[in-house]
Amino acid sequence: MKAFGRLASAAVVATFVLIILGGLVRATGAGLACPDWPLCHGRLIPPLDPLVLTEWSHRFVASIVGILTLAVAVAAWRLRKVGQLGLVGLSNLALVLVIVQIGLGGLTVRHELTAWLVVAHLGTAMAFFATLIILTVTTMTGPAAPRRHDPFRTLAFLTVVATFGLVLIGGYVSASGAGLACPDWPLCYGQLLPSLTGGVGAHLLHRFAAAIAGALIVVTAAAAYRTQARRPQLQAASAIAVGLLILQIILGALNIEYRLADAVTTAHLATAAALFATLVVLALLASRLPESEAYQPEAAGQPGRSRVQRVMDYVALTKPRIIVLLLVTAFASMLIAAPGRISPSGRVSPPYALAFAVLLGTVAFVEMAVLVNLLAALLSLAALLFYVFVYTVWLKRSTPQNIVIGGAAGAVPPLVGWAAATGHLSLTAILLFVIVFLWTPPHFWALALFRRDDYALAHVPMLPVVAGETETRRQIVIYTVVLVLVTFLLYPVARLGPVYLLSAGFLGAAFVMLAVRLQRQQTTAAAVRVFGYSIFYLGLLFAAMVADRLLQA
Repeated sequence: MKAFGRLASAAVVATFVLIILGGLVRATGAGLACPDWPLCHGRLIPPLDPLVLTEWSHRFVASIVGILTLAVAVAAWRLRKVGQLGLVGLSNLALVLVIVQIGLGGLTVRHELTAWLVVAHLGTAMAFFATLIILTVTTMTGPAAPRRHDPFRTLAFLTVVATFGLVLIGGYVSASGAGLACPDWPLCYGQLLPSLTGGVGAHLLHRFAAAIAGALIVVTAAAAYRTQARRPQLQAASAIAVGLLILQIILGALNIEYRLADAVTTAHLATAAALFATLVVLALLASRLPESEAYQPEAAGQPGRSRVQRVMDYVALTKPRIIVLLLVTAFASMLIAAPGRISPSGRVSPPYALAFAVLLGTVAFVEMAVLVNLLAALLSLAALLFYVFVYTVWLKRSTPQNIVIGGAAGAVPPLVGWAAATGHLSLTAILLFVIVFLWTPPHFWALALFRRDDYALAHVPMLPVVAGETETRRQIVIYTVVLVLVTFLLYPVARLGPVYLLSAGFLGAAFVMLAVRLQRQQTTAAAVRVFGYSIFYLGLLFAAMVADRLLQA
């Protein structure tokens, strides 16, 4: 069953990517970039044109989804012998839906994107997406609980249906060209009910449907927190739904503000799909999670804590003392430093921590998009998603190169700052990214040298644990030397002056000296010195850039 669950989960992720690509195809007008089907310009490998590649990528991912769906159906059929007939039925439904989806995709191309065909294509995609989610959740949670009168379950399913209808209406508005029928927001031509001419009627219908679905989502979340105290999974899912709803509202407004910019419309559809998926999971958990099996507050919530203490627990989750963040790992419940941490200590249960994290990410994205600019917001979101899924979920416990590759997430902030100040990226911004990226391995490997036992205990494959301390010290020297050399490139590229050049030389020489000393002495004290200096090094280097620029002004 675990293998089947992983296969179904992979199909869910691939389908979500497919939905995003479908939105990008629609936003960029790439739907007819390949005028034939199933080939593209009569070829299996298309011409290297951006629009053509966008449409071809959509088709390629669709083929992967088809293969995964077939594999899920075959795997479910094999499980029928152990009584999993429900999985067989759901898998067959998914297979039928993906066949219908392929046919609708071909018709959409041949009939040149007729609005109702686009809606049918989107609706089938969302139904297929929901079916795969049901498969995955069923595998993880087991069969539904015995049927009984449950108003919350009914409300959750009603919210799913309303959101599905909203997605279909939004698809029609986009396909019919009514996305800018109302040029302002939240009113339309400065009125609540303007003349319903042209595409105004469809556009307003979408807004009113969004208001109804949004109200249902808020009511569902309120009901979860009021009536489902023993089921924190439901409360967490409803909180995530509210966060995604807020993000979706902001993206809807930004669609008007940015005149249907490709990135915004694609993000709007992606968020809609994520919101729909969250609500489907919420409804399924409501029907499959008996209260008797719910998370016990005595074990995870510590109800004796005051409200102020609980607020401070959530504040602590944001890691205000950043040094603490550098000294822990994701599986910190196995580390010596873990007992005081918020989630492992039970002061905030994992579902609540997840919901809080999603809400923080949502608020941060909205704040950046509205108060700064969309590029800075998208870069911030990309860094967050990369850190969570690529580094924490995938790399951290699978490869000793986790810090090297995962360091890309920590190197994004200079790009965000540059985009916030200028509205675009440049070679200087890329160099700042590279500097932080190269700084990350020697910084964290120095930490790992004197916390090696903790990482080994937690089964985190940091380089000292896997390759040994000698190889780690050698790699620290190599990365430090390359880092210092790259810092000198900012002098000509960013047109910095002698203050920065001398500072980079002095700071870099000290860093290299400490790294070489670490390789020779091979002591814990030497590793601590490299780690401590690396923190000050980066801050002082950036301060030198600012000082140099101010002196030139």
